[in-house]
Amino acid sequence: MLFQDIKKSKGELDIMDEKTTILFVTSNSGKLNEAKLALNPFGLNIESFHFNEEFPEIEEIQSSELRHVAKDKLRKAVTIVKNSSNKLGVMVEDAGFFIEEFDGFPGVYSSYIHKTLGIEGIIKTLTGIKNRDACFKCVIGIHLDGEEFFFEGECKGRVSEIALGTNGFGYDPIFIPNEGNGRTFAEMNSKEKQKFSHRGKAIESLRAYLHERNQSPTSNQCSGS
Repeated sequence: MLFQDIKKSKGELDIMDEKTTILFVTSNSGKLNEAKLALNPFGLNIESFHFNEEFPEIEEIQSSELRHVAKDKLRKAVTIVKNSSNKLGVMVEDAGFFIEEFDGFPGVYSSYIHKTLGIEGIIKTLTGIKNRDACFKCVIGIHLDGEEFFFEGECKGRVSEIALGTNGFGYDPIFIPNEGNGRTFAEMNSKEKQKFSHRGKAIESLRAYLHERNQSPTSNQCSGS
C-alpha cells in the first residue's frame, strides 16, 4: 500500500505510475536528491521539471518571508507544468541561511549571496565576532488536487570558522547543526544530514500529511498545514 514503511526494490520504484509522482520544480540537483532520498522509500517518485528556453527558471518575487516566496513560486510552477496534471502533485521549495549577528541576513537572499560572496566571504564577515549562531529555514509548497499546502522546517546551529567537508551543497561546509556531534552538514552523508536538516524536517511534515490522507494519493480528507 502507498506510503507504508516497507522496503521496495529499485525495479518496483521504476514502474510506479504517474499518480505516485511528484514533480519537483527545481534546478538544484542537491535539493532534488534529498527529496528523493526522503520520499522514495514511502512509494513516492520525485521527478525534476526540466527548464528550457520555452520554460525558463521561475523568477522569484522580492520578499523578506520564505513562505511568500514559496507561495508565489508554487503558483507560477503550476502554470508552467499545467500539462503534467496527471502527476500526484507539483512541488517547489524556498530555503534560506539566517545569521543571527546580521539580523537574519542573507535569509531569502541566500542563493544570490552564495553566488556573489561565497562561503569564504561569509566566514570573513564573521571574523572576530563571537556570536556565530545561525539557522537554516525551509518552506515546501505542494499543489495537490487543486489545493496548495505548505510545510516548514528549521535547523539551528552555528557558522564554523573554516569550511569543512565535501558533501552537500550551498552553505553546508560552514554550518554546524546543534545536533550532529559538532560536524558540518558537508561532513555528513545524505542520510545523516536528513535527520537534522531543515529540508528533512519539512519533507517529513509533508510525508506525514500524505500518510494521513488515508494512504491514498487521491484522497482529500485532511487540511494542509
